[in-house]
Amino acid sequence: MGETLRITTTGLHGGHPALDFVNTLDWRDRSTAEGGPEDMLVSYDALLACWRRLGIVGTATEGELKRQARRDPSQAVTVLGEALELREALHRMAQAVRQGKEARPVDLDALNRCLLRYPEARVIANVSGGARLGWKAHGDGLQLGSPLGAMARLGADLLVSAEPASIRCCAGPGCGWLFHDTSPNKRRRWCSMESCGNRAKARRHYQKHKA
Repeated sequence: MGETLRITTTGLHGGHPALDFVNTLDWRDRSTAEGGPEDMLVSYDALLACWRRLGIVGTATEGELKRQARRDPSQAVTVLGEALELREALHRMAQAVRQGKEARPVDLDALNRCLLRYPEARVIANVSGGARLGWKAHGDGLQLGSPLGAMARLGADLLVSAEPASIRCCAGPGCGWLFHDTSPNKRRRWCSMESCGNRAKARRHYQKHKA
């Protein structure tokens, strides 16, 4: 048995790991004239850091995958490309759910390819405080792309279970981040009140006094 993991959204704004993964393209709706979006997943190491933050991999697995990536850099580049393809497919599918539309076949294919190519090499482990997910021992089915299977499964679970009203897009101009709104009245507007929400308040205040 390898390390045990706890899927987390602590300190993140998407409310679900799949949406936090989608939100690794920052300022998604910002125009080219304003600088365009900023991609956080610029390397395989950056992808590992994202998976680590989301609780998809732990420290030991991250280290093992980094060593594998050093031995096979071309495969690491391939997996990064697959991860970006999955991210954009999940984004479009989440938008389709939000708008009550059907997902595009090409996006379904991208998601299903990850589910089939990288079946989850994770098992349930008992630890203090209850059951947790854990990876099988290193070398037992762990590939550079193995966490993509876990990420795809989380995305699939969200897409088939979420109510359309619960997936929302931040109202901040240019933000474009998605979040899972679990509030009772589904009236959350911002990815984060501390960022986009406060900017909107400041903008309204300025416009009011300017008028």
